[in-house]
Amino acid sequence: MPRSKNPIVIVHGWSDTSDSFKPLAQWLKGQGFKTVNLFLGDYRSMDDDVTIDDAARAMEAAVRAQIKAGKLTLPFDLIVHSTGGLVCRTWLSAYYTGVQPAGMPVQRLVMLAPANFGSVLATAGQTVLGRVVKGWGHGFHTGKQMLNGLELGSPFQWDLALRDLFQLEHAGTGTIYGQDLVWPFVLVGSMPYQHGLRQMVNEHGSDGTVRVAAANLNAYGATLNFTNPASPTVLGMTLANNQAAVHTGAFTPWLRRYDEAMAFPLGVMNRRDHASITDPSVKGDEESDAEQKLFQDYLLQALSCPSYADYQAMEQAWRAHSDEVQEHAAADDDHHMHLQLNVFVVDEYQKPVTDYLIEFLAPNYKQTTDLTGIFHDKVIQDVHPCTQNAALKTIFINRQHLFDLFYERIPDGQPKELRLSISASAPGDNVHYFSEAYGAEGEFVVHSVDEASRWLRRNATHFLKIVIPRQPASKVFTLKPA
Repeated sequence: MPRSKNPIVIVHGWSDTSDSFKPLAQWLKGQGFKTVNLFLGDYRSMDDDVTIDDAARAMEAAVRAQIKAGKLTLPFDLIVHSTGGLVCRTWLSAYYTGVQPAGMPVQRLVMLAPANFGSVLATAGQTVLGRVVKGWGHGFHTGKQMLNGLELGSPFQWDLALRDLFQLEHAGTGTIYGQDLVWPFVLVGSMPYQHGLRQMVNEHGSDGTVRVAAANLNAYGATLNFTNPASPTVLGMTLANNQAAVHTGAFTPWLRRYDEAMAFPLGVMNRRDHASITDPSVKGDEESDAEQKLFQDYLLQALSCPSYADYQAMEQAWRAHSDEVQEHAAADDDHHMHLQLNVFVVDEYQKPVTDYLIEFLAPNYKQTTDLTGIFHDKVIQDVHPCTQNAALKTIFINRQHLFDLFYERIPDGQPKELRLSISASAPGDNVHYFSEAYGAEGEFVVHSVDEASRWLRRNATHFLKIVIPRQPASKVFTLKPA
């Protein structure tokens, strides 16, 4: 495939510098990319006063300065790693949303293990241990503001998703992704760290730092409204051609800012971790020659993708191979497919609700309570309450265990599906949620063995805003004869 003539800019992640990407730059030069067209970006990620938005604004100034000096020509291609993905998405959405194709500075956005939807390490980075290990040499700073943005399910990630992925009434219009705009590609490993202290932070379904489901830029959003008492007990949906057909108005999928038919290529590399994904010239742990060659080919395919038709074909080919890789390695928990669900609960006045429980239920759950216990104990891998806003939670679900441990135990004759409901504690003696009840009467089918009936998708992050009713007691206001 002919090499693109676009300049290439490489942007590092949190607690890193451009020095880590000199091997990648050298490898690219050896693959036919001109030396003069390679740029290495540096930004402050370990100073506590710098936010991701600050880095994005500084990036715009740096890019404009290079263009004015005649050193950087447009369009260029971006390679980003980890937090660099959030910086560059923020930069593009802040300065180029809705521009005409001729005004878009970036064509190909190649994301290496991007923390698009957070990292479990962000919270650990702000602990005393994190400040000692990572803050040594930085005045014991660890980039607090950036780590806030990186936290799983953070307010920043919700806001950014509404800026570049989803179109809601209050979020404006315009896009940065499209046939004549930016083409994102995501390459991420599924091998946790195999050596040293880094193994302390490993978890299944990740590369040691970023979850596959959190790296994937193909995300889904919806609002689930429990305030309508006329809603049926069970809410279902079907999917056809990626368009949601909802059985009830209680569930509203979010529209995407970009073409609904557009899907971003995701390549899952079986033997790469968060560090080795940055250097195609060396092998990952236990990686074969063929697996290394595949990673190199994917990277070159992305940087040289000649047309939107090729882009779409690449997405299908990468997805098919990633599914094959993960299903073949299903016996190894490290490589299981997972699902990530970001939940935000508000009352009908849009005020955050902080004391709630998301319940996952089997059909006829009152007679199969053991299945609910199995799901919460064995299928859910992690629940992260956001430290910045208690109304936000991130739930990490092992898809393989969902099938093997949950669906397999549903009795014959009952639908093999997963339902979601919610309970919430009353904020006080005068106000309660859900009339006099503690929990919602309604349930929503979020997943099923029938692929057409799923909202939760493999290797993906989902944003679910849940609206619940708020009811004042009768004693809050009374009328009596004078």
